[in-house]
Amino acid sequence: METILFLQEALFLDQLIYAAGAAIPRGRRADAASEIVAASLKGEAAGRLADEWRALEARAPHAATAFQSCDLVLAWARHFTDARTELRVVTVRSHGELVLVWPLAVERTPFGRTASWAGDPIGQYGDVVAPESTMREAWIDAAFAEIGRWDDVDFLCLRGVRADGAIAAWAARKGREIGPASEAPSFDAAPFGNEQAFEAARWPELKRNRRRAKKLGAMGDIRFEMVTPGAKASMLVARAFAFKRNWLAERGFYGRALIDRRAEACLAALAHGKGPDSGLVVSHLSVGGKSAAIEIGFRRGGRHYAYMGAFSPAFAKHGPGVLATEFTIRDCLAAGLSEYDPLPPVSEYKLAWSNRRVAVRDYGVVLSWSGYAALASAAFIRPAAKWLYEKLPLTVRRRLRFLSIK
Repeated sequence: METILFLQEALFLDQLIYAAGAAIPRGRRADAASEIVAASLKGEAAGRLADEWRALEARAPHAATAFQSCDLVLAWARHFTDARTELRVVTVRSHGELVLVWPLAVERTPFGRTASWAGDPIGQYGDVVAPESTMREAWIDAAFAEIGRWDDVDFLCLRGVRADGAIAAWAARKGREIGPASEAPSFDAAPFGNEQAFEAARWPELKRNRRRAKKLGAMGDIRFEMVTPGAKASMLVARAFAFKRNWLAERGFYGRALIDRRAEACLAALAHGKGPDSGLVVSHLSVGGKSAAIEIGFRRGGRHYAYMGAFSPAFAKHGPGVLATEFTIRDCLAAGLSEYDPLPPVSEYKLAWSNRRVAVRDYGVVLSWSGYAALASAAFIRPAAKWLYEKLPLTVRRRLRFLSIK
């Protein structure tokens, strides 16, 4: 297998060569007495792993991202798995101890069976949950060998891999890049010990926000709060989706996560906080008692992930979302978090609060001859369709968006 993987890196038809060799590990099983043992859990069986999965996260809080947390993935599975989509979790144990969790969604598509990160379209980054170790590459190899034994999967699609992720080096070595790299801009708190240091840095947006606050203050009292899971957080999630859908409809943008009502239902359930803590938190800026801006975020491993921001049309021209971002960053500093991550892609309003960037790439691995159709779809057809859609006139985009919602 290693020879085949070496050849795929050297030749133009790399995935063609790999597809021929991908079947080698299929049908083989790991020796239960070996040091590293990989296994798969499907559907509801993955729930039995929850206690160990959470314990692994507690031992290695910086492993993976918020989007691979046990409670988010299991909540996603309750809302998104069906006859077409199945949750599969690959586990790796070393001397009997759980050392890696790789959550995947196996989906039947027009281009064959594809395995991708569980959590889509909520998840924005993909990674394996594995602590830093000299053995981590070996654990990932063992997990991939287990995936190679799935004879019903044709293509492995790994989108949103951060350059600093646990799986990044492995994916770059054994996968094929799909499309151009993007970047994740972020606010790195390391240079700022407190809010005073943040102020002293003279961020250009701070001065603009003082003007925004003055205009919004003339419309009513400004109040900002960080809302933890509960009835109010769930209500604010629903309101944020309503604001965002209105904004998308006006501009004819698609927003896959916003059109799919299951995403809202899943996030509302996490926000309600009936189950274990997923790390979800809601930033809420109100003016005169009315919601002006809402941000749905996740906190894990010292990082705040700004999943989705939305603002009320009634206050839109005064930039309440930018003000809410500042207040959220200040709260991150007060809470001792290391980073505020507004997620890819790069945009001007994100760069306004950014002092760090991390490359993010998509990778694909063909697992069978049939996987070439899925590779073509991921690498060429899907990006081309997105590009064409964005070039359409606004009226046409609005009509297509209306039909997709119906």
